[in-house]
Amino acid sequence: MLKGKKALIVGASRGIGEAIALCYAKEGADLVITGRNMQTLVPVLEKLKALGANAYAIEWDVSDVSKGPDVMKKAAEYMGGLNVVVNNAGVIDREKFLQVREEEWDRIFSVNVKGAYFCCQSAANYYLENNEGDFKGKIIVIGSECGHQPHITPYGISKWSVRGMCLGLAKVLFKHGVVLQNIAPGPVTTEMMLWEEGKSDAWNSAFGRMAHPDEIADLAAFLASDKSNRIAGMPIYINGGLNY
Repeated sequence: MLKGKKALIVGASRGIGEAIALCYAKEGADLVITGRNMQTLVPVLEKLKALGANAYAIEWDVSDVSKGPDVMKKAAEYMGGLNVVVNNAGVIDREKFLQVREEEWDRIFSVNVKGAYFCCQSAANYYLENNEGDFKGKIIVIGSECGHQPHITPYGISKWSVRGMCLGLAKVLFKHGVVLQNIAPGPVTTEMMLWEEGKSDAWNSAFGRMAHPDEIADLAAFLASDKSNRIAGMPIYINGGLNY
């Protein structure tokens, strides 16, 4: 489904990002993966190469927005082009409202909002400056179902911002041949969700469990394909209908 695609997965050292990278590799895409620590990227890179993928890794903390344009350029040099960028980088907080500190707010927003915004900007600028034709590329943002619920935590509020950002950017970018899409998962069995020792993945859904990263990755693969070129902006929820 993705043969010939050149994809950059931002935040791919574990969880959903790793699952998306592995899924893309199986579907035939060339890949560059990024994360804050090269040590955690290497095992993922080895898995991708074992699948026969043309794959590379770049160390990048997405909150360092100044590096975004260089990462896009370097990824394109590695792969001989770039036409899919997945922004999966994200962090979560554990504090209750009355205990939230300013530095915690800044940490969450620097990655989840500022990092996402400028990652999208860097990808769009690369596409518009380097890719020809009416369709220039895809940006897929991994948000959260939190984006349509009332929230009092920095994480939840940051995902409201991501939802609004995706709706706004998609409308503008589509006119220029850049398709921006937004996946909004519910609870997923990742280290970020199952952080507490002994915490169960049981959830109030028809399946009696959280979603698995592979299930998010399957949708991300469809969105990266040419079969989804008219889907833009609106969040696609993967949450078992929990909040409808």
